[in-house]
Amino acid sequence: MELNVLNQRYQLLEQLGAGGMATVYRAYDQLLDRPVAVKVLRPLYANDQSFRERFLSEARAAARLDHPNIVRIYDVGESEDQQPYIIMELVEGQDLKTLIQAQRPLPMPQALNLARQICSGVGYAHRTGIVHCDLKPENILVTPTGQAKVADFGIARVLQDGLRTTEKEVVVWGSPHYLSPEQAAGETPVPASDVYSIGVIMYEMLTGVPPFHSEDPTELLTKHLRETPAPLTSLNPRIPPQIEWMILKVLAKESAHRYRNAEQFGLALTAYVQQGSEMTAPQNTLTPPPPPHIDATVAITPPPYSAPSVTPMKGAALSQEPENNSPDWFLGVLLVVAFVAVVGLIPLYMSAWRLYQTAPPMPGPTLEVTETVLPTEPGAIVTVPSLLGLTAPDAQRLIEGLGLRLTVLGEQESADATPGAIIVQQPNAGTRVSDNTEVQVVIAAGRSYVLPELIGYSLDGVRTGLETEGLLIVTEEIWSTEPAGRILGQLPPAGLEVRAGATVTLTISGGVEQPLPLQVNLNNQVMLEEAFIQRASFRAGSPLPLTLRWRCLQPLAPSYKVFVHLLSLNGQQLIAQRDVEPVSGLRPTNTWQPGELIIDPHQITIPNGTPAGTYQLRVGLYIPEGRLPVVDSGKTQVIEHSIFITNIEITP
Repeated sequence: MELNVLNQRYQLLEQLGAGGMATVYRAYDQLLDRPVAVKVLRPLYANDQSFRERFLSEARAAARLDHPNIVRIYDVGESEDQQPYIIMELVEGQDLKTLIQAQRPLPMPQALNLARQICSGVGYAHRTGIVHCDLKPENILVTPTGQAKVADFGIARVLQDGLRTTEKEVVVWGSPHYLSPEQAAGETPVPASDVYSIGVIMYEMLTGVPPFHSEDPTELLTKHLRETPAPLTSLNPRIPPQIEWMILKVLAKESAHRYRNAEQFGLALTAYVQQGSEMTAPQNTLTPPPPPHIDATVAITPPPYSAPSVTPMKGAALSQEPENNSPDWFLGVLLVVAFVAVVGLIPLYMSAWRLYQTAPPMPGPTLEVTETVLPTEPGAIVTVPSLLGLTAPDAQRLIEGLGLRLTVLGEQESADATPGAIIVQQPNAGTRVSDNTEVQVVIAAGRSYVLPELIGYSLDGVRTGLETEGLLIVTEEIWSTEPAGRILGQLPPAGLEVRAGATVTLTISGGVEQPLPLQVNLNNQVMLEEAFIQRASFRAGSPLPLTLRWRCLQPLAPSYKVFVHLLSLNGQQLIAQRDVEPVSGLRPTNTWQPGELIIDPHQITIPNGTPAGTYQLRVGLYIPEGRLPVVDSGKTQVIEHSIFITNIEITP
């Protein structure tokens, strides 16, 4: 595009950069009198009408993101020659990739500060339902003051969807160095996919190199799927063990083993930074005496609370020297009496100090005090934060962000605490515990609440109201053709009376992006764990992508082929089929090792002219001698060792 005035408003001044998708210009908004950046889509994509519409739709969705760590989108539209463009905030500074290459590695405080900002911006987008899909240092701009701004929200998803719907093989869109394993396998990205990418960026910030590298993009994707990254401390010994543990957690191959979204990851990083600040803060030089030893095996029931009548002393006033320096027997007697009195007050002082240091104990649920067992591996422990005064939902988010579990033992009446606030916790704040440790709490009694009918509503529409009542929300996502986020089931049921701290379990639709749980056992040698199918409706003549996840239980001597069959609803007519060794012949079954997980993408083409209607999708393993027998159908239905995946709709 020649430098000119775009749509009689935006004066293009100079080209700032160019990529495979678009060209970016420095420009000037003549209407609002401000500098802007203009991203113009390349003709390769602009000439595709459906792609152009998706691009503009995603850009408009991203324009609703208003966060200090996200590059603002001011305007979207099309030029006179129908080239889509985006008008963005002009960020002065440099991208994070340039910063990393200049310093290699970044200092720990700087890296943590940038990572927390990235998590803040991306977490905000996750709450609005937007997944970035292509996070990388080149998409993160850093201002001269150190502020991080994430760019290109939602654009990668458009490209991915557009490439997946062509009649060619499935194409993985994104930057191979920063792609999550599920994206490398051709699956649809989820918020945890962005968390993986942030983990890769943190790895590179702290070591100077990404965790995986290869000149061959296919080999690089394979490394994301199978290989374990080198320990960060082997590249930078100054990295703290807890930070290394958190980064390796978010680089887990299974998305369920990471933090669910960027907000949770950011909370964990913030808790680590705050813990370091508390440890290095100036300490009071007057140290209270240690509490008496408590047998770690004894169950302690807190006694009824009565407010102490003595306030812990902060210091003592110095008596003035008497004017008369001669001996005074009466003064001596007074000093002896005072000394005895002070000694006698020590037990009372210790009792008052313990009450001052801990939350007021309440009668009721008993907290079992057990000896804390610390794991031997460095980096596998976390510090329990203080939860006192928090509501149960806020505590749940903080605790889960650290990899711990929250359990509400019950509630107690309290005149000193806000209803629904935590008043007792075990282990205490500051305790070092292993990952996945249970943190037990007691909350101040709140008013009762009659649970309404939630089925059919959006999770986002009801979560805030439920958490305001102090309820803990646990969600279970399942594959469904219902819109993602719609509530399909609830426990407890509607009409039941609950109180603050109660857990409400909601079964929600994950859309067709969720895996289909199968757990089918084939001859005790192979487990078909899950299947991924991107949608439930297709047109005749279009490709139908399907990804299978196998787990090897025992060696398979022969090399089995995978059959994928599209059948009529009654199963009597074969519409389309594909027969191939797993991973398009790259991973024959006779090379599988026990315990190994194999991500196996397939694609069949629905024949032109196929009548509209409902059809069933089935798979299995076979050799010329016959199919590998199914000994346990798991969570689906099997006929003649043919495994039912799901029904699909073919539209005209």
